Amino acid sequence: MTLRARVLLGLAVIAVVLVGGGLFVAQANEAHLIDQVDAQLASAAHPAEQLLFAPNPGESGPGQRPTVAPPSDSDASTTAEPPSPLYTGVLTADGTLQTLFAPNFGIDASSEDLPAVDPAVAVASARTGEPFTVASVDGATDYRVLATADQRTGAVVVVALPLTDVDAAVLRLVLVQGVALVVALGVLGLVAWWVLRLGVEPVNEMAHAAAAIAEGDLSHRVPEAPPGTEAGELGRALNQMLGRIEASFEEQVATEDRLRRFAADASHELRTPVTTIRGYAELYRVGALAEPEALDEAMRRTEAEAVRMATLIDELLQLARLDQGRPMAHDAVDLVALAHDTVADARATQPERPITVTLDASLHHDASPAVPDDGRQAPCAGALVVGDADRLHQVLANLVGNALVHTPRDVAIDLRVARAGDDVIVEVTDHGAGMPPEAATRAFERFYRADPSRARHQGGSGLGLAIAHDVVVAHGGQIELDSRVGVGTTVRVFLPISGLSGAGSAGTPGLLAAGSQAG
Repeated sequence: MTLRARVLLGLAVIAVVLVGGGLFVAQANEAHLIDQVDAQLASAAHPAEQLLFAPNPGESGPGQRPTVAPPSDSDASTTAEPPSPLYTGVLTADGTLQTLFAPNFGIDASSEDLPAVDPAVAVASARTGEPFTVASVDGATDYRVLATADQRTGAVVVVALPLTDVDAAVLRLVLVQGVALVVALGVLGLVAWWVLRLGVEPVNEMAHAAAAIAEGDLSHRVPEAPPGTEAGELGRALNQMLGRIEASFEEQVATEDRLRRFAADASHELRTPVTTIRGYAELYRVGALAEPEALDEAMRRTEAEAVRMATLIDELLQLARLDQGRPMAHDAVDLVALAHDTVADARATQPERPITVTLDASLHHDASPAVPDDGRQAPCAGALVVGDADRLHQVLANLVGNALVHTPRDVAIDLRVARAGDDVIVEVTDHGAGMPPEAATRAFERFYRADPSRARHQGGSGLGLAIAHDVVVAHGGQIELDSRVGVGTTVRVFLPISGLSGAGSAGTPGLLAAGSQAG
């Protein structure tokens, strides 16, 4: 049963209870008023007997029922009777009921408004002393009747009072109860409507919203219910849940899209070297490489494509490991030393390239004055982080290598190492042509190249920045790219030093101690 049906059923039960209670009160009030009328009849019956059957000398003796003569008109005219609703009658010797006094007037036996009393019932009532109710002759009025027997003569006196006032009082009570019942049911109906509006209607709307969501519309939301109500709390919780489900679904779709694009790009990247190697093999098989020079060139190109394919596979495997969240080494790594090593490698590749390493002033006061006995440069305590040295070196190598590939050989490249709070910052800046905004926002996507033609004459697979991004994130850091056309590109790497004192390998206690003092 629905909540609406239960509320309506409750209202129906309340209405039945109120109606039953009203009827009970009306009947009890009517019985009380009739008891009062019976008391009035009992108090009026004995005086009537005394008046009608007072003994006189010389009249009929005991055991004889006298003949009662009605008072004459002259007596009625000379005796002023106050208005009274009391009816008084007596059973005559022949067993008929004779009216002596009618309500508010004298004898009027032909009146249709007098009580229609059955003599046999009156005699039976006189024996038991119990009042009874009869209707008037015309049936318009009810009378309460009491019959009493005179102990001396045995005559039966009948007194009656109309129940007009009782009926009027009961009718007024019923009308008041009816109005009160209508008002009470109206108020209860308004309360029920308010409760249904606050509780049931929002639930119905939630059901419709759930049906729409089940059909695939994850953007649908539950309508806002009044705050501070159970429906409002439920709606707010459902909307939060739906928002998370929609975000998760969108993330899943985006992940699937990236996976499909990744697979397509990987296939595309591998197709070129495989096709090249296969082509040279076909040329060799058909004898097209008979000349030594041609054969040497074919072998050189085959080896280059094989190296390129192996590099691509290694990068793909590395990205897969990063995606799986495999643990990396936790050693104390000096980023200043990594920066110098990266610059040395770059100068070996392009000796004419102007490349510099700048140490920010925030690192100078942390530099350790001690120099190791083996002649190596002392580590810079302010630039120590906990991480995988090989992976972090790869990050700097990818950033510098990306700048070497995409800028002319005479464009300067600057590496800057600084300390900011609990982070060590490494900046790689080139003063080349820069990147358009749409390319800069996608620079860390896998297999992305700013060149729409996907030209490969400059080398690279489009995975270098993606690997750098994932390695930095795996170390709990951040990486950002700032590029402006005509000005150049700067890539900033933020690596936290937190956990340095409690991490590291057993072979680096000196570096960890230096890092702890620096913190």
